Amino acid sequence: MLNNKIKGLGEIILRVRDMELMKKFYNQTIGLELIYESENYSFFKIANGYGGHNQTLALFAKSNLNAFNEKFGDIKTRSSTLHHLALEIDKIDYENILKFFERNNIEYVTEVFEWIKWKSIFIKDPESNIVEFVCHDPEI
Repeated sequence: MLNNKIKGLGEIILRVRDMELMKKFYNQTIGLELIYESENYSFFKIANGYGGHNQTLALFAKSNLNAFNEKFGDIKTRSSTLHHLALEIDKIDYENILKFFERNNIEYVTEVFEWIKWKSIFIKDPESNIVEFVCHDPEI
């Protein structure tokens, strides 16, 4: 088993149809730092990771092949297993993030997970991927 070898989440990759729109959303709306970009890729730093590898969100243009040399059209995008991606936030930032979404007319949904003491805010990016902002709240 590899569970004692895993040090954290390295990256999440989303294949995107509109690179500029998605890049603008994750940089200007969400506030992730753009650390590398090319015609086909955009990498954003989420947080410091392990051993010098940042926790990263990457956007790949749909024309890129994946690690198995599959084109975007070969992948069954209608039945993707991606449910959502979650970004950890500090409990003290929760209300300010809600207010930001309200001020900017960004539709959101909230949910409380009592069993684990989490509060979450869910939004959709421009290509309808669900992004969760989650914090631990021991007072739940």
